Amino acid sequence: MGGENFTDMSKKNIQSSKNTMQSKIKKFFSGQTGFLFFMLAIPIINWLVFWLYVNLNSILLAFQRASGGWTLDNFVHFWQSLTIEGNEMNISVRNTFLYFSSNLLIIMPIALMISYFLFKRIKGYKVFRIIFYLPCILSPVVLTTVFKQTIKPWGPVGVLAQELGFDYPASGLLGQASTATLTIIIYTILVGFGSNMLIFSGAMSRIPNEVLESAKLEGCGPFREIISIILPLIWPTISSAIVLAMTGLFTASGPVLLLVDGFNETSTISYWIFNKVNGNGYGGGGQYNLVSAAGLCFTAVAIPVILFVRWIMDKVTDAEY
Repeated sequence: MGGENFTDMSKKNIQSSKNTMQSKIKKFFSGQTGFLFFMLAIPIINWLVFWLYVNLNSILLAFQRASGGWTLDNFVHFWQSLTIEGNEMNISVRNTFLYFSSNLLIIMPIALMISYFLFKRIKGYKVFRIIFYLPCILSPVVLTTVFKQTIKPWGPVGVLAQELGFDYPASGLLGQASTATLTIIIYTILVGFGSNMLIFSGAMSRIPNEVLESAKLEGCGPFREIISIILPLIWPTISSAIVLAMTGLFTASGPVLLLVDGFNETSTISYWIFNKVNGNGYGGGGQYNLVSAAGLCFTAVAIPVILFVRWIMDKVTDAEY
């Protein structure tokens, strides 16, 4: 009899525990904690699979042969390719720095000036704002197609250059190594103002009108206004844009694939990686080990450079308002 009572009590305790657990689970998933759990589960899983796993796997691939086994040959091959003049890797690094320099030293300053003139509401500023931002909206395929047709020997630029007596190449500006990379850089400059212009314009729109009106009453001209008022007040935005641009130190590129498919010494590091993995051009595809080693080397160089630039940017005192 006592054994039966003990068994019944055990069953009741187990059932009570199950009910309590079910109640807690139901409360967890129906409350704020459950909502946050479901909202964070997807990005966390995405980060674990598509960032952590991919990057760890890339690091391991850098120290492996394609056939298996550990080695440092990938780094040796990468360094040899980098030091040989005229090699695809050597050309890719050179072109990448050219694109990066044009973005940092040409596109960003010009975008800053354009943003200032739009901020001052010059005549027709709404039309100019649309014109400068339009390349960011249109498809790159459309833009590159129009650009290629425009600069061909029978296109508007080619015909005009020949009429003016210039020696325009019969193969076009993209058809020879001496002018192909420079032509693509010019293209990236022409269509590259939109994003920086949007950022700088947003920062300038926050500047109090009272500050500008006070400076105007004291006889402050446009140049002085830019140097002494505009730049200090939007310096946090400028420094952020510079640091963000530095992250593209080894990934800066133009539409090399769409315009010339990497021919005529136009390859960049980004295109080189695509070329080695996808299998176009020289060397075949699937060279994940070499690409992983190259990426690891570029990352090791880029991280201290970016941190140093960020440290320099933080040293500049910005105005508070």
